[in-house]
Amino acid sequence: MIAMPLIGLRETVFSLNCFAAAMLALFLSFSLGLDRPFWAMMTVYITSQPLSGAVRSKAVFRLIGTVIGGLVTVLLVPTLVNAPVLLSLALALWVAGCQFVSLLDRTPRAYVFMLAGYTAALIGFPSVLHPEAIFDTAVLRVQEIGIGVLCAAIVHSVVWPRSVAGVYGVRAKAVLAHAESWIADILAVEASARTSPERRRLAADVTDLHVTATHIPFDTARIRPTRALLTGLQDRLVQLIPLVSALEDRLRSLTAEGPLPEGVAELVAEVRNWVLDPTLDAPVIPPPPVASDWRGLVTLNLTMRLAELVEALGTTRALVAAVADPETPRPVIAEGGGRPLHRDYGLALLSATATFLTIIGCCAVWIVTAWPEGAVAAMIAAVVCCFFATLDDPVPAQRGFLVWTLASVPLVAVYLFAILPAIGGFVMLCLALAPPLLALGAAMAVPSWYGRMLPMLIGFAGGLALTNMYSDDAASFFNSNVAQIIGIVAAMTMTRLVRSIGAGTAIRRLRRAGWRDLAALAERPALLPVWRSRMLDRVGLLAGRVGEVEDEDRDDAAAALRELRIGYNLVQLAPGPEHQVLRASLAGWFRQLVEGRDPAPPPDLLDAIDGAIAQSPEPDRLAALVGLRRNVFPAAPGWTEERLAA
Repeated sequence: MIAMPLIGLRETVFSLNCFAAAMLALFLSFSLGLDRPFWAMMTVYITSQPLSGAVRSKAVFRLIGTVIGGLVTVLLVPTLVNAPVLLSLALALWVAGCQFVSLLDRTPRAYVFMLAGYTAALIGFPSVLHPEAIFDTAVLRVQEIGIGVLCAAIVHSVVWPRSVAGVYGVRAKAVLAHAESWIADILAVEASARTSPERRRLAADVTDLHVTATHIPFDTARIRPTRALLTGLQDRLVQLIPLVSALEDRLRSLTAEGPLPEGVAELVAEVRNWVLDPTLDAPVIPPPPVASDWRGLVTLNLTMRLAELVEALGTTRALVAAVADPETPRPVIAEGGGRPLHRDYGLALLSATATFLTIIGCCAVWIVTAWPEGAVAAMIAAVVCCFFATLDDPVPAQRGFLVWTLASVPLVAVYLFAILPAIGGFVMLCLALAPPLLALGAAMAVPSWYGRMLPMLIGFAGGLALTNMYSDDAASFFNSNVAQIIGIVAAMTMTRLVRSIGAGTAIRRLRRAGWRDLAALAERPALLPVWRSRMLDRVGLLAGRVGEVEDEDRDDAAAALRELRIGYNLVQLAPGPEHQVLRASLAGWFRQLVEGRDPAPPPDLLDAIDGAIAQSPEPDRLAALVGLRRNVFPAAPGWTEERLAA
């Protein structure tokens, strides 16, 4: 049973804004005598978002992508129209190539590439029967989409705009509260069943903050957080995941052998009290005691990590306060350059291949059968492939798109054959369209219903196909809907055959990429900035998938987080020749993992770590080596001088 969405004032205002923008776009398109005014109305709903800044950013990128896609069709269609196979190949390659680049970009720019791809399909395929008019057709589509984009951006920015920066500040406070709750559970010493869900929740929250932050440069707020401030906050929140999970491991290791030493237990309790009550003074972590045995070394590591936690959480609190309240003095954060993110070239290529094969398959049926509606199937297949390409398994979302597109068909039929013929004038048209558009728009404002209502709104607006010349051709209506269904089913089928992976497979791919980077980092410490950026990105991608995997894959997810801690320890080692053997051994083991050979770490790696512990007097180096030993050899007997001598 599907629970109905809860509609409040915000959702109602959002729906009214969408409807007003859609009717304004429709009126302007009719007044200008554009060929297909319904494109403008449909674009309003595709562009609209509950946050004003998100609407404006999406509008800018959509307009740029549409213009690029239109230019490509103007170049390709007249040139290759007499060679249908070549034209199909060219358009399919363009859509697939744009999708490939958008999946690698992983920034707001990605929307430009995606739009440039499937806009070429939307304009190009229906134009093959009239190639002489391709320039006019491309200009008209750009104008119609441009009117829809501008109307959506203007109305949502003027009528009760909802600031992205304000929402971001509220969410940042909530994320900080989740992080503090998780840390407090860890420092309670006793194992808590909540720690794993809290870790996953923090990762998901940080991902949500990152998505929200991409729209802040387009926000309507007068004072907006700087990019450096937002990046600094996100980095520190994500850094808490390996740091706090390392604390959890050290605490469990110590308590497994007996109660914590009295001074350490008091220190942990003091830090926990500060985590729960930010008004308290930050605890001062004393220098760790000199360690002579394994338990002492683990205690040293725990003490060092507590000091890092106090610093990291204190900085995070200051950053959250600065983001949430524009009047708060802002901490000085260095403005970084570009941040390298994780890129899965193989998965992007699979996605592009699935899209290419889907479009080619639809075009082949179209060409062989001379099917009049073949263009509809080809272009809707391109759109559906592109819409959900970022998901591990796009098929469930594509299936939902099909279901809700089908749900719009009866509604379209009622309007097309019963209501619209009785309407005269634009005002009457607006009144007739108001009930379904207002209801669907309000439901679309509820996040859990957005993915259901958008295809229904697209199906409704596209199915009505409002133009200056009303048509109630039942055969055309039936054929176009059948073509849409065939296009969506083709996308689902090819995606299932070529592209779909589960969360467990995604985690293993992320781990393999992490092994490659760790091997490179072990040999070349100068790669630290690149590795740290990718690590911060991957930890969110990894932990966000832990809740989606089957039981047999949960060990992979836990191991992936442990490997992130290995990198965290690795960068704290001295880059000099004293750790050259250790680094070489680590690099060899990671390459062994990449190649799929024996996953067990070689015994000489344990000897290298133990030898480095014996020769490292500095507490920070010792702490890193202890963490490295715990993460690589969690089941190994504790370090002793006697074992090293043997």
